[in-house]
Amino acid sequence: MLAQEPAMMWKLRAEQDKTYDQLHDTEGALVPYAELEARAGERFSSDIVPEIWNERYARAQASIERLSADLRALDLDLVIIVGDDQEELFDFSNLPAISVFYGEMMTMEDPDADNHGRPIPAEIQRRLGNDGAVYRADAAAGRFLIESLIEQEFDVASTNAEPTGTGFGHAYGWVLGRLLSGADIPAVPIMLNTYFPPNQPTAARCYELGQALRKAVESLPGQRRVGVVASGGLSHFVVDHDLDQRVLEAMRAHDAAFLRSIPQRKLRSGTSEIRNWVTVAGASEHLTARWIDYIPAVRTLGGTGIGLAFGLWS
Repeated sequence: MLAQEPAMMWKLRAEQDKTYDQLHDTEGALVPYAELEARAGERFSSDIVPEIWNERYARAQASIERLSADLRALDLDLVIIVGDDQEELFDFSNLPAISVFYGEMMTMEDPDADNHGRPIPAEIQRRLGNDGAVYRADAAAGRFLIESLIEQEFDVASTNAEPTGTGFGHAYGWVLGRLLSGADIPAVPIMLNTYFPPNQPTAARCYELGQALRKAVESLPGQRRVGVVASGGLSHFVVDHDLDQRVLEAMRAHDAAFLRSIPQRKLRSGTSEIRNWVTVAGASEHLTARWIDYIPAVRTLGGTGIGLAFGLWS
């Protein structure tokens, strides 16, 4: 049913949104859903009909397929995934701001395991990439990137252990299991702490990380073709259309000043994943935007949902 009726799937998530008493608004303040709806009035009424949901879902699927085809056409030897850990590998006893994995294999989170109380059914977890699958990592490349970043004065954390807890989260499983399904390209995951205070990296630091990552990639031995993927975002769980558009335009125009200046208060909850995009923007200063698609997937009168974005820089 979920694969055939996206409107019903979005409706289920919309009903969950309405039960929340703490959501970050577009200024980063915590408010109950009811307040968001009261503020918005009828602003989003035209967004929350099944026909619009189905249309936007179909458009998102088309962009996913286009991006998948473009990535495969690049004939990559290595993919670096800049994503965020949501207590899958790390918890508050050890929560690095930036970590790089240099193990041999990556095991994805089990959808039937305890997922920290998140109200997302196992079927949707699997569609996101939390399916327990195992993928190849590139330990040598991971270690090289760590050493290069350290030399560039980034005190990154590192781990080479096969996860024994819930495994890597959907930030990585979705890229490897959906975008690159069957491609068998080895990966190096970079994990940012986008969600959890007090040690979330600033937008400026993320941009600088991207610049340092580019230098590290360019010095990798072997003349490998390397792709760097930003996973997650843009804004959610309250859609910030204006912020999303400004981020994408800044990436297109290589407006480092804007990307570096995004305030911490704006980067709360899922919108915090914009840090992943800012990092990749820093790594792609020399590249040209070939195409970008943005879909404001609003699912309630309160404006909750997600700003879906897809694009290729080469």
